Amino acid sequence: MRVLGSLLSAVYLIAAANLCRAQQVGTTITADQKDVGTVQARVQRYDQALGVVSQLRRSQLSGTECSGVCYFPNSSNAIAWKCEPDRKCDLHCAVNPPVGGCI
Repeated sequence: MRVLGSLLSAVYLIAAANLCRAQQVGTTITADQKDVGTVQARVQRYDQALGVVSQLRRSQLSGTECSGVCYFPNSSNAIAWKCEPDRKCDLHCAVNPPVGGCI
């Protein structure tokens, strides 16, 4: 669990660095590790928030583990959820607290 937390933290930092460098929101960053799976992260912009959503897919048959953080002007909220194997994680920061879903 510590490894997953460290991996997700690294993905968030990479996403933030890419956001600052490219000034582009919505770009997906992907990292693969044979023994862990595939992690994807993206930054989303809302009227009153920024969101970072990441998903971990361990295999084609396993569910997708999702986590997201919504950054509001004076606070931030984190959320975690799971999706079916063939679906992707979707984060909604237009509401506080944030809501996770699957698309």
